[in-house]
Amino acid sequence: MKSSVSGPERGRDQATEGREVSVERCETCGTEMYGLHCKLVCPNCGYKRDCSDP
Repeated sequence: MKSSVSGPERGRDQATEGREVSVERCETCGTEMYGLHCKLVCPNCGYKRDCSDP
């Protein structure tokens, strides 16, 4: 079966196909956290979690 996507778009789909995006949610307020070095920080309430925490 031939893909309907061609050119650069096809390459982007294949490059991101194997990646799994993990979204961490704040344990306190549920907001999406962001990574800062080896920490996860909540932009809403300021909760911080170290990456070595389970």
